[in-house]
Amino acid sequence: MRFKLLIIILLSLTIKLSAQAPKVMGDKNYREEVQTVLLHPVGFELDKPIIYINNMLEQLHLQFDILADDAPYLYYTFVHCDNQWQPTDLPKNDYLNGFFQEEIDQFSFSVNTFVNYVHYDLVFPTANMMPKLSGNYLLVVTGEDSNDIYFTRRFYIVENIARISATIPRYPFDLNLGSNKQEIDLEISYPNLFNSRADQYSNVTIIQNGRWDNAVTSLKPTYVLPEKLSYINNANTVFESGNQYLRINTSNFENRPEKTRTVYREEDYYVVTLYEDAKRSTHNYIDDEDLYGEKYIYLERDGFDATNEADYARVDFFLQWPQYLIGQDVYIIGAITDWRLDENSKMEYDPERRGYKKGLLLKQGYYDYMYLVKDNASGKTSLAPINGDFWETNNMYHIFVYLFDPNENYDKLIGYTTIKAH
Repeated sequence: MRFKLLIIILLSLTIKLSAQAPKVMGDKNYREEVQTVLLHPVGFELDKPIIYINNMLEQLHLQFDILADDAPYLYYTFVHCDNQWQPTDLPKNDYLNGFFQEEIDQFSFSVNTFVNYVHYDLVFPTANMMPKLSGNYLLVVTGEDSNDIYFTRRFYIVENIARISATIPRYPFDLNLGSNKQEIDLEISYPNLFNSRADQYSNVTIIQNGRWDNAVTSLKPTYVLPEKLSYINNANTVFESGNQYLRINTSNFENRPEKTRTVYREEDYYVVTLYEDAKRSTHNYIDDEDLYGEKYIYLERDGFDATNEADYARVDFFLQWPQYLIGQDVYIIGAITDWRLDENSKMEYDPERRGYKKGLLLKQGYYDYMYLVKDNASGKTSLAPINGDFWETNNMYHIFVYLFDPNENYDKLIGYTTIKAH
C-alpha cells in the first residue's frame, strides 16, 4: 500500500516516462521510481566522475535508490561517445575489454523508513568490463530487457597529456558583454601539436559547476601560436557569474532543519515546507560558502547509515514573484534536480500566493539549489533576473580538452582541469 501511494506522489511531481532507448545522451532518469543517483570517484563524493587511463584502479562509485518493495534485476553497460556526447561508430570490443554488460548485484533494503526503497551500490570499472580508450562515456542502467532503460549518467576517462593554463581576469575583454561576467582565458599545448592539425581536430568543453544549459562545447582556439593554442578574448568563454547557491538541510527531521517552516508526516511520508525565497538580484552580494550546486546525502544521527536508513520527504519550495513570466519558465537547478531543465525541475505559478511553487521528493541530506529562468523562444537561460549577477560569485569551472584521431576515428580526452573563480 505504501509503495502504491508513493507512485501516486511521483506521478504528481514528474512526467511519466516509459522504458525506451536513450533519447538523451546525458544524465537522465527514464523511470520515476529511480531516485538519488550519485556517481563520483571512490571516496570523493563531491568530485566529477573522472578516471585517468593510466590508473584505472581509481574507480567510480555509483549509488542509487529504486522506490519499490522488491529488488528488480538491474544491469549496466557503457556507450563510448564523441566530444558532443553522440555515440561513436566504434564497436564495443574496440573500447571495452571483457563483457559488454554486467549485473548490479549489491543492494540493500531500506530500514525503518516510511518510504520503502532498495539501495543499489556499484564500484566500477572492474576486470570483467574495462574501458580501454579515453573519452566520454555514458553509463546505461537497464532492467533484464536491455531496452528497458532505468537511467543514464555521464562519466569521463582522461589520458592526461595536455597542459592547460586557465585564468579569470577581473573584467571580460569586451565590457559590452557585462562588467560582472566571468571570462575563462585558456592556453593549451600538448605533444605533436601541429602534427595533429590541432586547430581543426581539437575541441574544448567548459562547464560552470554542473550546468549543461550554459556549457560551452566544441570551442575552437582564438589564436594558433607556436607550441600552443590560445582561447583568450573569446566571447564564447564569457559566463554569467550568477550568485551563491541557496541551501537546505533535511538530515534531521527531529530538530527542525535549516530554512524550514514546518515538518510534518502524512500517512506514509514526510512533508518539509520551506520558508519562502525572494528575489536577490536587487540585493548586494553576500559571500556565503556553498557546494557549487552539489548535494550530499547524510544523516545527522550517530550510528545511522544514510544509504538505507535515510528517509524521503516531499520538500515544498516557493519563490515570491509578483506576476507570471510570459514566455518564460522558472526551474530549480543544481544536483538537487540532476542539473536538468525538465518537468521535474520546472516550477508552477500560483496566482493566489503570487509566486512559483514546486514539490520535490528528496532523500535526507544537504542540497544546494538556485532558481533559473529560461526564455522559451530563444532557449537561453539566465540566473540574473532572480539571483543577480555578481563577479564575486565563487563558481567552479571544469575544462575538458579533446583531440580527434582520424586514424582511430574517435575523440581522445587528452586533458582535464578545474579553475575556481576566486
